[in-house]
Amino acid sequence: MKRPQVMIGTVIFAVALVIPLFLHNDYFLQVIFRLFLFATLGLAWNLVGGYAGQLSLGHAAYFGVGAYGLALLSKGMSPWLAIVGGVVLSMICALIIGSVSFRLRGPYFCLATIAFTEVLRLIAKNLPNVTGGDVGTPVPLLFPHNSMRSFYYACVVLTILSFAITYWVERSRFGYYLMAIREDEDTALSVGVNTARVKLWALLLSAALSALAGALYASLFLFIVPDQMFGVEVSVEIAILPMLGGAGTLLGPLVGSIVLETASEVFKNIFKEAHLLIYGILVVLVVLFLPEGIVGTLNRKLRWFKAAPRTPFASAPPPGPAEESKRIPLPLAE
Repeated sequence: MKRPQVMIGTVIFAVALVIPLFLHNDYFLQVIFRLFLFATLGLAWNLVGGYAGQLSLGHAAYFGVGAYGLALLSKGMSPWLAIVGGVVLSMICALIIGSVSFRLRGPYFCLATIAFTEVLRLIAKNLPNVTGGDVGTPVPLLFPHNSMRSFYYACVVLTILSFAITYWVERSRFGYYLMAIREDEDTALSVGVNTARVKLWALLLSAALSALAGALYASLFLFIVPDQMFGVEVSVEIAILPMLGGAGTLLGPLVGSIVLETASEVFKNIFKEAHLLIYGILVVLVVLFLPEGIVGTLNRKLRWFKAAPRTPFASAPPPGPAEESKRIPLPLAE
């Protein structure tokens, strides 16, 4: 099922790259920008939550650090160098969280990600001289000319990069280590896999991609506040997308983002204030009836279909002329 997923992803990206040639409405480009932005965040989360099986509900921390890194560091350097600085800061945060929590078992990693994100939110709110506090802080514009289209293309390219990295992880020894940890961490340890180190590398890679997405998002809207960037609802939305599409699959986060972000926008325009209720009902129904996600369920159905035995009572085809000539006639009884 890997090759069809790659082909479907390639078609989606090819269509996305030509959309601005025919669509000149900035509102619709911004909607599709958000779709691919959360697809990138879902692919980043999938490295840790899907392949390694480590539930994270604090990816807003890396998203927000990337955004604030661009906003604060750009005051003394080029915005592009500030993005690199934000990525480094997010990886340092991931290193702190992972080095402590990955050596523990159970839900400690999930709790640590939630707590660390809340700590960062409170720090950003209570340092008005640095971060602007609740008032917020401005962010430099990365693409001054034809900005919406440039941001759109940058986001699609970032999603393609995240998709390619996920594909490489799936086919590498590193990816096999992650999947072994997800299935049975004790068995992985017994065969010599350094589980803490492997999970930490996955988290560092995930944090870097999330920080790039955060910087791109912040630069588009030019202004950020702590609740917007470090809110728990951001972390939950990032985690829901790959779960809906299929955690631990290549195409799952992209499918989940297309389904949920499109449904959210449609319901918002049709049902107005009730769109969150309809949106929540849709998520609950998918989780109940597609527990492996959309792509995961399709994968299982396809494997079952291929492995299903053919009916043993099917009639044999009639013999051909060559087989008729080889038959030996039996002697008649006298």
